[in-house]
Amino acid sequence: MKLLPPTAPDPEFGRRLRQWRRESEIKQARLADIVGVTQATVSRWEKGLQNPAPLQIDLLHQMMTRNRNFRLDQAIKRLVIHSRQRVHLIEDRSHRLLCASGPREKEWQRDSGDLLGTSLWRFATPEIAQAEKRLHGMGWHEDQADHLSFETSGRDGPPMPIVDKFILWERFFLSDGTAVRLTTGFDHPPA
Repeated sequence: MKLLPPTAPDPEFGRRLRQWRRESEIKQARLADIVGVTQATVSRWEKGLQNPAPLQIDLLHQMMTRNRNFRLDQAIKRLVIHSRQRVHLIEDRSHRLLCASGPREKEWQRDSGDLLGTSLWRFATPEIAQAEKRLHGMGWHEDQADHLSFETSGRDGPPMPIVDKFILWERFFLSDGTAVRLTTGFDHPPA
Protein backbone atom coordinates (compact mmCIF):
# COMPACT_ATOMS: atom_id res chain seq x y z
CA MET A 1 0.00 0.00 0.00
CA LYS A 2 1.38 3.39 -0.97
CA LEU A 3 1.17 6.17 1.63
CA LEU A 4 -0.14 9.54 0.55
CA PRO A 5 2.29 12.41 0.93
CA PRO A 6 1.48 14.70 3.86
CA THR A 7 -0.29 17.90 2.94
CA ALA A 8 1.41 21.20 3.62
CA PRO A 9 0.26 22.95 6.80
CA ASP A 10 -2.56 25.43 6.22
CA PRO A 11 -1.75 28.76 7.92
CA GLU A 12 -5.23 30.12 7.06
CA PHE A 13 -6.92 27.30 8.98
CA GLY A 14 -4.63 28.00 11.94
CA ARG A 15 -5.55 31.69 11.90
CA ARG A 16 -9.28 30.92 11.77
CA LEU A 17 -8.93 28.35 14.56
CA ARG A 18 -7.10 30.83 16.81
CA GLN A 19 -9.66 33.57 16.09
CA TRP A 20 -12.60 31.24 16.82
CA ARG A 21 -10.99 29.90 19.98
CA ARG A 22 -10.31 33.39 21.33
CA GLU A 23 -13.81 34.65 20.46
CA SER A 24 -15.22 31.56 22.16
CA GLU A 25 -13.02 32.16 25.22
CA ILE A 26 -11.58 28.65 25.07
CA LYS A 27 -7.97 28.18 26.17
CA GLN A 28 -5.62 26.09 24.06
CA ALA A 29 -5.32 23.51 26.85
CA ARG A 30 -9.12 23.17 27.03
CA LEU A 31 -9.43 22.74 23.25
CA ALA A 32 -6.62 20.19 23.35
CA ASP A 33 -8.49 18.23 26.01
CA ILE A 34 -11.71 18.27 23.98
CA VAL A 35 -10.00 17.11 20.79
CA GLY A 36 -7.66 14.63 22.50
CA VAL A 37 -4.27 16.20 21.77
CA THR A 38 -1.70 18.23 23.69
CA GLN A 39 -1.74 22.00 24.11
CA ALA A 40 1.49 22.14 22.08
CA THR A 41 -0.30 20.46 19.16
CA VAL A 42 -3.07 23.07 19.21
CA SER A 43 -0.37 25.75 19.24
CA ARG A 44 1.29 24.19 16.16
CA TRP A 45 -2.09 24.10 14.37
CA GLU A 46 -2.73 27.75 15.13
CA LYS A 47 0.76 28.75 13.94
CA GLY A 48 0.20 26.86 10.69
CA LEU A 49 3.05 24.47 11.42
CA GLN A 50 0.97 21.28 11.47
CA ASN A 51 -2.41 20.12 10.20
CA PRO A 52 -4.93 18.27 12.36
CA ALA A 53 -5.77 14.69 11.40
CA PRO A 54 -8.91 14.29 9.24
CA LEU A 55 -11.14 13.25 12.19
CA GLN A 56 -9.82 16.19 14.22
CA ILE A 57 -10.51 18.58 11.33
CA ASP A 58 -14.10 17.30 11.21
CA LEU A 59 -14.55 17.80 14.95
CA LEU A 60 -12.96 21.27 14.88
CA HIS A 61 -15.15 22.27 11.94
CA GLN A 62 -18.28 21.14 13.82
CA MET A 63 -17.18 23.13 16.85
CA MET A 64 -16.34 26.26 14.85
CA THR A 65 -19.66 26.28 12.99
CA ARG A 66 -21.92 25.34 15.90
CA ASN A 67 -23.87 28.19 17.48
CA ARG A 68 -22.91 28.62 21.12
CA ASN A 69 -25.81 28.65 23.51
CA PHE A 70 -24.57 28.90 27.08
CA ARG A 71 -28.13 29.29 28.37
CA LEU A 72 -28.94 25.86 27.00
CA ASP A 73 -25.85 24.43 28.74
CA GLN A 74 -26.99 25.93 32.03
CA ALA A 75 -30.52 24.59 31.50
CA ILE A 76 -29.13 21.08 30.96
CA LYS A 77 -27.09 21.38 34.14
CA ARG A 78 -30.17 22.53 36.10
CA LEU A 79 -32.23 19.64 34.74
CA VAL A 80 -29.56 17.12 35.77
CA ILE A 81 -29.05 18.61 39.24
CA HIS A 82 -32.79 18.77 39.97
CA SER A 83 -33.68 15.42 38.40
CA ARG A 84 -35.43 12.84 40.57
CA GLN A 85 -33.57 10.09 38.72
CA ARG A 86 -30.08 8.74 39.40
CA VAL A 87 -28.33 10.77 36.72
CA HIS A 88 -25.03 12.52 36.16
CA LEU A 89 -23.26 14.29 33.32
CA ILE A 90 -19.62 13.66 32.39
CA GLU A 91 -17.25 14.75 29.64
CA ASP A 92 -17.41 11.90 27.18
CA ARG A 93 -13.71 11.18 26.66
CA SER A 94 -12.20 12.16 30.01
CA HIS A 95 -15.11 10.93 32.18
CA ARG A 96 -14.80 14.09 34.29
CA LEU A 97 -17.89 14.83 36.32
CA LEU A 98 -19.80 17.99 35.33
CA CYS A 99 -22.86 17.64 37.58
CA ALA A 100 -25.04 15.06 39.35
CA SER A 101 -28.57 14.76 40.67
CA GLY A 102 -29.51 14.45 44.34
CA PRO A 103 -30.52 10.79 43.98
CA ARG A 104 -27.13 10.06 42.37
CA GLU A 105 -25.35 11.79 45.29
CA LYS A 106 -27.44 9.71 47.70
CA GLU A 107 -26.38 6.54 45.87
CA TRP A 108 -22.73 7.61 45.98
CA GLN A 109 -23.07 8.58 49.65
CA ARG A 110 -21.14 11.80 49.01
CA ASP A 111 -21.58 15.34 47.77
CA SER A 112 -20.79 15.50 44.05
CA GLY A 113 -18.99 18.81 44.63
CA ASP A 114 -16.03 16.79 45.89
CA LEU A 115 -15.87 15.00 42.54
CA LEU A 116 -16.57 17.86 40.09
CA GLY A 117 -13.89 18.02 37.43
CA THR A 118 -12.40 14.65 38.35
CA SER A 119 -12.62 11.47 36.30
CA LEU A 120 -15.14 8.88 37.47
CA TRP A 121 -13.39 6.15 35.47
CA ARG A 122 -11.65 4.77 38.58
CA PHE A 123 -15.11 3.82 39.92
CA ALA A 124 -16.17 1.83 36.83
CA THR A 125 -17.54 -1.67 37.35
CA PRO A 126 -16.34 -4.45 35.00
CA GLU A 127 -19.61 -4.07 33.04
CA ILE A 128 -19.07 -0.33 32.62
CA ALA A 129 -15.51 -0.96 31.42
CA GLN A 130 -16.80 -3.56 28.94
CA ALA A 131 -19.48 -1.16 27.64
CA GLU A 132 -16.81 1.52 27.21
CA LYS A 133 -14.79 -0.89 25.03
CA ARG A 134 -17.86 -1.44 22.82
CA LEU A 135 -18.17 2.27 21.99
CA HIS A 136 -15.35 2.32 19.44
CA GLY A 137 -16.90 -0.47 17.37
CA MET A 138 -20.25 1.32 17.45
CA GLY A 139 -18.79 4.51 15.99
CA TRP A 140 -19.58 6.38 19.20
CA HIS A 141 -16.89 9.03 18.71
CA GLU A 142 -17.68 9.36 15.01
CA ASP A 143 -21.33 10.28 15.73
CA GLN A 144 -22.64 6.98 14.34
CA ALA A 145 -24.25 6.10 17.69
CA ASP A 146 -25.54 8.40 20.41
CA HIS A 147 -26.86 6.05 23.09
CA LEU A 148 -26.12 2.71 24.70
CA SER A 149 -27.89 0.81 27.45
CA PHE A 150 -26.49 -2.16 29.31
CA GLU A 151 -26.94 -4.25 32.42
CA THR A 152 -24.53 -3.92 35.33
CA SER A 153 -24.10 -5.76 38.60
CA GLY A 154 -23.43 -2.56 40.52
CA ARG A 155 -21.38 -2.36 43.68
CA ASP A 156 -22.46 -2.29 47.32
CA GLY A 157 -19.37 -0.71 48.89
CA PRO A 158 -16.02 1.00 48.23
CA PRO A 159 -14.64 2.65 46.29
CA MET A 160 -18.11 3.98 45.40
CA PRO A 161 -21.53 2.34 45.69
CA ILE A 162 -23.39 1.80 42.40
CA VAL A 163 -26.99 0.63 42.76
CA ASP A 164 -27.98 0.75 39.08
CA LYS A 165 -29.09 -2.52 37.51
CA PHE A 166 -29.21 -0.92 34.06
CA ILE A 167 -27.37 2.12 32.71
CA LEU A 168 -28.25 4.33 29.78
CA TRP A 169 -25.54 6.50 28.20
CA GLU A 170 -26.64 9.34 25.91
CA ARG A 171 -24.06 11.41 24.03
CA PHE A 172 -24.49 15.02 22.89
CA PHE A 173 -22.51 18.25 22.66
CA LEU A 174 -22.36 21.37 24.80
CA SER A 175 -22.14 24.75 23.15
CA ASP A 176 -18.33 24.82 23.29
CA GLY A 177 -18.19 21.56 21.34
CA THR A 178 -17.48 19.35 24.33
CA ALA A 179 -18.93 15.88 23.85
CA VAL A 180 -20.75 14.88 27.03
CA ARG A 181 -22.42 11.73 28.27
CA LEU A 182 -25.63 11.76 30.26
CA THR A 183 -25.56 8.67 32.48
CA THR A 184 -28.89 7.51 33.86
CA GLY A 185 -29.39 4.55 36.19
CA PHE A 186 -32.45 2.30 36.17
CA ASP A 187 -33.76 -0.59 38.25
CA HIS A 188 -35.39 -2.14 35.13
CA PRO A 189 -34.35 -2.06 31.45
CA PRO A 190 -34.89 1.48 30.08
CA ALA A 191 -37.75 1.86 27.61
